Amino acid sequence: MLPLAAAAILSLTAHAAPEFYLRRIGGERGLLELSQLLLALGACGVALRTLLLPRVRGHRLLAAWIALAAVASFYIAGEEASWGQHYFDWQTPDYWSTVNDQGETNLHNVSSWLDQKPRTLLEIGVILGGIVVPLAALRRPRIRRLPWAVILPPQLCLPTALLAEFARFSERILDALGYQVYPFHRPSEVQEFYFYLFILLYLIVLNRRLSSVGS
Repeated sequence: MLPLAAAAILSLTAHAAPEFYLRRIGGERGLLELSQLLLALGACGVALRTLLLPRVRGHRLLAAWIALAAVASFYIAGEEASWGQHYFDWQTPDYWSTVNDQGETNLHNVSSWLDQKPRTLLEIGVILGGIVVPLAALRRPRIRRLPWAVILPPQLCLPTALLAEFARFSERILDALGYQVYPFHRPSEVQEFYFYLFILLYLIVLNRRLSSVGS
């Protein structure tokens, strides 16, 4: 329900009250940006807690996977807040302004290797893990019984993954048709919200799976 409710609120508010949306929700310090930060921090916290579980400590590959999720979530949170600049208003050093596209103290505006390419990898992961795997598991339930199935995203993540892709796919389709009115304002930001929600939900379920093993 949460992914659908969020989509309805974001879309209806953007079209019915655009000034309010830009001021309170979709702006640089709006609710959408704040929620992205909180989702990423929450995901990092869950990943760190999961690393402490006995099942994880005894399995190097599993621990490496979860550690990667923790590092990635921490990086996302830091970048979303420009490592605090969005909230503490410090000035960007002159030397950094010359290499940063938007003059902020973050890394993703410096190179596509720190922005678009990691985002593309994340999107591929959401499509495969959040859409392809759950749909395949519906047709072939034995997928969920494979030895490594513990790390597969659950069906719970399917609506979030679908909405993440709908946000950008609808924009691309409407652009191709010559329309400039989209279901969401700044679809890329809405997509990021659903990406980070997907990561958090996935890690919560993974934590519960691993906590229940052997109990």
